[in-house]
Amino acid sequence: MSELYLRLIRKTVKNLNSKADVAIWIIALIFATLYSTISIVRHSHFQSGAFDLGLYDQAIWQYSKFLFPFNTIKMRFILADHLTLNLTLLAPLYWIWDNVIILLIFQATWVSLSIVGLFKFIKIKGFSGIESVLLSSLYITFYGTQYAIFFDFHPVMIAVGIIPWLLLFWEQQRTKLIIACIILLLTTQENMGIALSSLSLYWFFHTKYLKQAIITGVIGLIYTALAFYTINFISDVGLEYTPHLPQTATQLAQEFYNSSEKQEVWLYTYSWFSFLPLLSPVANITIITDLAQYFITGPQYARMWSPFMHHRAILGIYTLLGTIVALKLLNKRLRINTTILILFLVLSALFQQFHFNFALTKLLKPSFWQKQAWISDNNYTLSQIPTNARVAAQHSLVPQLSHREQIYLIYPRKNSFKQENSPCELDSCWWLDFAGEPEYLVLDTHPDIWLTMLLEERNNFTQAIENMESSGVIELYISKGGAKVYTINHEALKRIK
Repeated sequence: MSELYLRLIRKTVKNLNSKADVAIWIIALIFATLYSTISIVRHSHFQSGAFDLGLYDQAIWQYSKFLFPFNTIKMRFILADHLTLNLTLLAPLYWIWDNVIILLIFQATWVSLSIVGLFKFIKIKGFSGIESVLLSSLYITFYGTQYAIFFDFHPVMIAVGIIPWLLLFWEQQRTKLIIACIILLLTTQENMGIALSSLSLYWFFHTKYLKQAIITGVIGLIYTALAFYTINFISDVGLEYTPHLPQTATQLAQEFYNSSEKQEVWLYTYSWFSFLPLLSPVANITIITDLAQYFITGPQYARMWSPFMHHRAILGIYTLLGTIVALKLLNKRLRINTTILILFLVLSALFQQFHFNFALTKLLKPSFWQKQAWISDNNYTLSQIPTNARVAAQHSLVPQLSHREQIYLIYPRKNSFKQENSPCELDSCWWLDFAGEPEYLVLDTHPDIWLTMLLEERNNFTQAIENMESSGVIELYISKGGAKVYTINHEALKRIK
């Protein structure tokens, strides 16, 4: 009887392996749908923001209209912020559908389809079809990938979608495709040279192409240096992301874990693959190198410490490569069955998905889908704004309005005023600052609004509106519920300022 069961198991595994090539495409399409859905719902519920969806949407829209990509959200040439040279390749998307949502769909689909290349790469490394499917699935559900797509659009996700194909083509030694992937990778963002150098370190120790690996690593480092120099040269404000390095070795070590957010990043990164990447020295070096550019460079990088933004997505590649090394090591040294161990990894990741309540879990919650009345109010007021109007808007409204040449982000601040001009009868009053000369000020003031939607406490934000109203700088144009559109009196603004 036991022999019959063994035969049945072997036959089942054989059938699964034979259908793995089809299964990986099905999984890719499933996750393309899931990720598209979660990002679209989040955006339509006004949870996306000026950083990063709004500013990249405006840039790509400008490319699609053959306009100079001056970003009015940050008030600078888009390449003076990040050297995102290949964003122009996304411009044709807006010729298909002139809506920011297509950018979200592209990102979700691009990253999801990359698991096909990853699946082929894992098979080349000696894993069976079903093992390769399971490992690829672990990668596409990596917490960093989930939150990167949930958070907003960012060019770094283009790079994340390229790397699996680069790994495959390197194993196959398809030189032209390797070069094409490297060019696309480097032109995604200025720090992708660091990612390329990290990959070259893996290739140096785990392939026979040592010379090519060294050359590739050097190219990555040189490109990063040139890219940072270029940004510093063309930017009016210089290099915004200039690091402040620790002075001692002790300070350096502490910078890797001295906040709860950093500690969560370490936990989630390693636990997703049940800490197996710890057995791979190369994987640990690449993970440390990637995190160093955010963790040890000073408090001005604090917004980049979060485990819940796009910065963590690329760690899924490094941890998977470390897991592959660890699986082979455990199988060789301890004779542990690889398939059983991978099944354990999948079950562990599934548990963590629900225990830590990672992003995809939101799709199972009714509250995530609920469309509240204030959302309809916002949609109505936004529909009344002329397409070509100059607009200033709060953080959560900018991505809804960024298909225009002049869209400005408002910054709630406490400004100083002369006593005779003070709108609040004090030396300093809350105010909504913006660049340019917008015609309209667009706001969402519904009762349950989040801090991240306003970039300031609600009470201070409300005071700023009241101060601007009382001074005659803004006049209510359209109002529905908490959604408000004001016209701006620039003459009054000049007098009071």
